[in-house]
Amino acid sequence: MHHPIIASEQDRLKALDSLDVLDTPTEQRFDRFTRLAARAFGVPIALVSLVDGERQWFKSRCGLDVAETPRSIAFCSHVVAQGEMMVIEDAKQDPRFAANPLVLGAPHVRFYAGQPLFSDGQPVGTLCIIDRAPRRFDAEQRQALRELAELVENELQHVKVATARLMAEQALKSLNKELEQRVAARTAELERKLGELSQEIARRKEIEVSLQHSEDWNRTIVASSYSGFVGADADGRVIEWNASAERIFGWPRAQALGRKLSELIVPHALRHAHEAGMKRCLETGHGRVLNSKIELPALTASGRQITVEMTISSYEWKGKRCFGAFLNDISERIRTRQQLEEKQEMLDAILESIDVGVVACDAVGNLSLFNRAARTVAGRDLESIVPAEWSQHYSLFHVDGRTPLAMDEIPLVRALKGETVRNEAMVIAPDGGAPHTLLASGRPLRSASGRPLGAVVAMKCITELNAAREQTEASERRLRAITENLPAMIGKVDANGRFVYLNGHALAAYGKSAAELLGQDVSAAYRPEDYVRLRPCLERAAAGEHVAFEYVGGAPGRELHYQCCFVPQRTAAGAPDGYYAMAIDVTERKLGELRLAESEERLRTITDNVPVLIAHLDSARRYVFANAVHQSWLGKPAEQILGKTMEEAFGADYVEPQAKALAQAWSGQASQCEHEIVRKKHTRIAHTTFLPQLRDGQVAGVYVLTLDATASRLHERSLHALAHTDTLTGLPNRRHFESALQGAVKRTPRLQRGTALLYLDVDHFKQINDRYGHAVGDAVLVEFARRLRSAVRSSDLVSRLAGDEFTVLLNDVAGEADVEAVVRKIQAAMRPPFELDAVVLQVGTSIGAALAEQPEPPPERLLDTADRALYMAKEAGRNTWAMLRLGRSHSLALVHG
Repeated sequence: MHHPIIASEQDRLKALDSLDVLDTPTEQRFDRFTRLAARAFGVPIALVSLVDGERQWFKSRCGLDVAETPRSIAFCSHVVAQGEMMVIEDAKQDPRFAANPLVLGAPHVRFYAGQPLFSDGQPVGTLCIIDRAPRRFDAEQRQALRELAELVENELQHVKVATARLMAEQALKSLNKELEQRVAARTAELERKLGELSQEIARRKEIEVSLQHSEDWNRTIVASSYSGFVGADADGRVIEWNASAERIFGWPRAQALGRKLSELIVPHALRHAHEAGMKRCLETGHGRVLNSKIELPALTASGRQITVEMTISSYEWKGKRCFGAFLNDISERIRTRQQLEEKQEMLDAILESIDVGVVACDAVGNLSLFNRAARTVAGRDLESIVPAEWSQHYSLFHVDGRTPLAMDEIPLVRALKGETVRNEAMVIAPDGGAPHTLLASGRPLRSASGRPLGAVVAMKCITELNAAREQTEASERRLRAITENLPAMIGKVDANGRFVYLNGHALAAYGKSAAELLGQDVSAAYRPEDYVRLRPCLERAAAGEHVAFEYVGGAPGRELHYQCCFVPQRTAAGAPDGYYAMAIDVTERKLGELRLAESEERLRTITDNVPVLIAHLDSARRYVFANAVHQSWLGKPAEQILGKTMEEAFGADYVEPQAKALAQAWSGQASQCEHEIVRKKHTRIAHTTFLPQLRDGQVAGVYVLTLDATASRLHERSLHALAHTDTLTGLPNRRHFESALQGAVKRTPRLQRGTALLYLDVDHFKQINDRYGHAVGDAVLVEFARRLRSAVRSSDLVSRLAGDEFTVLLNDVAGEADVEAVVRKIQAAMRPPFELDAVVLQVGTSIGAALAEQPEPPPERLLDTADRALYMAKEAGRNTWAMLRLGRSHSLALVHG
């Protein structure tokens, strides 16, 4: 026999291989579906089958011993080929399968129904049911098989979903590490600038002292100062304007001299206050801005407003009072500081969002950082306690979970003492909470000058990870520790211009091994165009000259700046004999703006590739950042979103379900909500987190992170439906009925109307089963349920408790007449014969009714009353009904039916 082959067979096999399920052991999560299918459809065999190239292999089997069969005789191969459900009601009557060995021999297939299972759009297998006797398979049963197959598909996709989640976690860890490096670099840059500023202040003081001794010397200093110097007479007209002032404000000296200072650089709104201050200083000899450093706005020749840092003083010259001011354009410094603050806010927001616990302390051991993940694991918030109390307060233990950590064993304490901690296993077991096993990695924090700043520890919860993953991560961390480099490039070149020594950092920078460079000419380490620029300095050093210079070198995708120094080596006779070379990477100092742009690009690359909507709203509630996922989810690229409000970009219908949570974020509190995103007839269940951006206690913006929660929510709904529905009739089951009954009796007092409960049995149902078989009995129950549901109101609850026992819960009942009307409709619905596939039957029903008119009738009392009424109806000869009324004193009153 031959099996059908589809055109996309290679793609189908690739999709099957990507599941990584073939030939794996049996799993309870699949076996429960085959058992459920066998029970639900009343068949002896149910299978989860995966169709490989030459065989069909069973991931789960119920009622069958063999684990696989050749594909050439597989029914499931035909289902995969046609890509939709296949039903064979009698295989011996189907020419495709009449001679099939599985029909003629074990397991003697007569009935077969299979629903394809898909992965990446390709049919990879089936959920199928098999019977050894022919049978009919109606539309409702087909739909039930499809829905059960969808649950099996979700389980097949579970591993791929877990892999995607792991990749997202790794991306977040990488982002966290990069942000730490960026913060350290920014801290070093600020400290360097502070040092430069201190030097500038000292130099200015020296200039002020020299001005008192020599006017000529003053003019020389003023002309050569990097700071702009502006002198003005008593009328406020410019009498001195150095080259730096020309550079800062754009006015040539010739055009500035003689003009009023207020017209040149003072913004219009401040001119009145400026002239009043000069007048007051001339009259009193004092001014609140004299001899102090202030920041204020100023205008350039082009009309652009900048921020300057100014130190102004007054002096006597030729019997007149004059003013002199040193000015520096600090607009760029302020912008850089604001950008750094914004990046710090983003870093704080990300630290609160990631699942890695981060704890930090300052140099004296005061806890300064305790992010959300750390608080969740520890079960406590950040508190000001000494390191000696950390172990007991936060319940820190060794891996055994029983031995408390001594103070010197705590990873954060060890890091504070200068140790680099790598993947130390520990346990946090908070009182009343579940213990957590973690891997802690810590390191001391130091400034660029080596000054201790404190320590930080990152804790990753590994409670649910397996041993293989722990070993893999440990190996990766050890490898990273081994590959750390020295902070400078150091080398030695001999008299012939060949390398004789290179340290590890130099080899890493050149991207070559020691075997490739040692003994080779220096030119071997550089690209030709870079070597041409460097050669003059190399030749000077080879000639015996001490050379110091800055060098910009090319690297793939990056420009690097180095502070280089060549120190010549001489023979005993004083002749040049090679030189030593040292290069320090000063890229961070030279390319601060470029690093900021590159970091933003890296951040966008990460956010564009994480399956999450990420956005940032400014104080005007307009988008200033939106990642590329907005286009795939919402159909709009980022460039069409930026500058718009959320409502302008996506409409009021998109904003309305998120409005309450968004308003809470604008009030300064983090918030979350779930809503639906509908695009091109596809509905996505989204989980959105709003994180406020706080600046000086005010909300300056809101970060928006939206995850796709569709799969998990649909899975929850499917499980809920299975747990509350009778699989044979599709009616609510006993659990659903009991829950509804509790709610019904609680609503009775509020509505001031009654509640009624009907108990129904199928008359002589056991005789039907015994005479015609369980298949006919099941068909009777299904038809009985259909007629019963059609005979009552949509607001009434029809349930199947077990076997042939049914209930109808009637809400909002005015009295006995309402109950009797419903009973008469049910009896009328049951009178026509039950025309089943194999037989036509006359089916009757006995009904017991309980009517409760008192407020809040006890559910158990109502149940017992209906059961008694049913017993009375059966005693009266069956196919009739009886009613008992539960009065306000809980007395029973009989009403004949």
